[in-house]
Amino acid sequence: MADLTTRVARTVGKHFVTLSCIQRPPADAQPKTLVFSGFLIDILGEWFYVTAGHIVRDIGTAIAAGSEFDVWRLDDQTAGNRFSGKAVPYAFDLKRWFVLQDDSHGFDYAIVHLAPFYRRQLEAGGATLIGKAIWSDHVVPADYWVLVGIPSESVNYDGESVIRARVVVSPLRPAEAPDLAERKAENQFYATPLDGSEAFFKDADGFSGGPVFALKKVEGRWCYGVIGVQSAWYRSSRTMAVCPFTSFALALEPVVAEALEEYQRDGGSAV
Repeated sequence: MADLTTRVARTVGKHFVTLSCIQRPPADAQPKTLVFSGFLIDILGEWFYVTAGHIVRDIGTAIAAGSEFDVWRLDDQTAGNRFSGKAVPYAFDLKRWFVLQDDSHGFDYAIVHLAPFYRRQLEAGGATLIGKAIWSDHVVPADYWVLVGIPSESVNYDGESVIRARVVVSPLRPAEAPDLAERKAENQFYATPLDGSEAFFKDADGFSGGPVFALKKVEGRWCYGVIGVQSAWYRSSRTMAVCPFTSFALALEPVVAEALEEYQRDGGSAV
């Protein structure tokens, strides 16, 4: 399993990108170092970054309460970043994000379009998109599921500009919905980390927004597809709640197509 996890990290890691920042609460409270999990996808040839909706919602709530955020970075280290570990500075703008988040129904998605300026830097660092050919579904038979994410317990900040964290690739097995899930179970699926995961992380806080992949061996080679976005962690049962990915992405395609048509009519050009 360790060998498989290493190979998976090398393969799917090129799609995994973290979004990090420093939160400065009001009244001179201690600054917080935040690292969020997420991944890159292709919709109709455009680059998008996906994470969990509650992450962006909570940032908006904190801003409204007086917090300031700075040192925003997109970090593509798992893609094989070729620039001495330097992350990509990012101009976070809450208004540019589309968030579908509903606690009672289990929807938990956030997505933002990445301008060519960011795409060029991420491409140069080795990051690649998850194309439609590898969008999949949790009901499709698979040999393994794996989650890629950042446990918050591993995050540290040098006090100036460098934020470091440990990327974990955690094998999962399907699980029943916890009793507390209630109506959320209609729009989510569930998984638990395999035995021994405690050696790599004690708490799954920070994994939210990370991609869940399905792996299947076909004619001697491993194939993979993205099946979900990690949303929540039921600590008592060590169960993860995951929002299906493909249904969300497919629903966005006509929206993106309409936006592209409007952009072209208006004579838009790349930046």
